[in-house]
Amino acid sequence: MSELRAEAVNLMKIMPEEYLFAIVQYAQDFLKDKEYAEEQMKLAKFQSDPKKYEDEINEFVNGWIKETHNEERANKK
Repeated sequence: MSELRAEAVNLMKIMPEEYLFAIVQYAQDFLKDKEYAEEQMKLAKFQSDPKKYEDEINEFVNGWIKETHNEERANKK
């Protein structure tokens, strides 16, 4: 078992039951939707060191804005 998996298991052992439901739902979303999982992994990486990933964060946000504008244009047609 990797160190990360072992840490996750240890955290789940001490976590209150009501929190586990949310975590299980979140994990299931990862397994169902690869695009969602990849986006969430990027966000986690960005949060780990915002200064280090500043350029990538800007690209991500600008891409999201561009996508939103394209969707709005498409909906107006």
